[in-house]
Amino acid sequence: MISRCQQGDQEALKEIFDKYHNKVYRIAYGVVRHREEALDIVQEVFIKLFRSIKNFKGKSHFYTYLYRMVMNTAIDHARKTGKQFISSLDEEGSFEPSDELEKGPERILLQKELEERVKGAMEKLPAEQRAALLFRDVEGLSYQEMAEAMGCSIGTVMSRLHYGRKRIQELLKDYVELHGQSRSSSNVSKGGNPPKL
Repeated sequence: MISRCQQGDQEALKEIFDKYHNKVYRIAYGVVRHREEALDIVQEVFIKLFRSIKNFKGKSHFYTYLYRMVMNTAIDHARKTGKQFISSLDEEGSFEPSDELEKGPERILLQKELEERVKGAMEKLPAEQRAALLFRDVEGLSYQEMAEAMGCSIGTVMSRLHYGRKRIQELLKDYVELHGQSRSSSNVSKGGNPPKL
C-alpha cells in the first residue's frame, strides 16, 4: 500500500486515510482538545503525508513515522494558538471508570472530579513525558515504536514514562488517599470490598 502510494496511486492514498484517520484524530484531539481544530490537524497531517511519502524509506514502521508527524503538527498548532498539551482523557479518548463503582450521582461526580484532576496533573508534566504517556497508555505503542515515533532511545522512552507516572502519582496522592479512604469506609460498613479508583 505504501509502495503504491509512493507511485501516486490515488486509491492507495484513500486506503491509508481510511486506515489511520481515526487514530490521527484521537492524537490530535489529545493535544488541542477541540474538535474543529483536531479535524484541521488531521487534514494538515494527511496533506503533509501525501506530499512527503515518497521520502519514506521504511527505516521505521509506517505508523510510527505517521505518529511523529501527527505529534509535531499538533504540538506546533497548540503552540501557535497558545493551548496547553494534555492527554485525551475525556469523552474523545476516554478515561474509563472502574466497573465496581456505583453508577449513581455521587460516583458520577467523583469520576468527573478524578478526570479533571488527572488532566490537571498531565498539564504539569513536561511535553516529552506527556507524549510518552499518551503513546503508551492511550495508543498502546511498544517501547520500540515509541522510540521511533519520538526520535529517541528506548532507554529515554522508559525514563520519560517512569518519571511521568511517578509525577502523576505524586500529584494525585492526596486525592486518591482522601477518596479511597472515604469510599472504602463507606463500602466496608455495608459489608462489601473496597472499590478501585
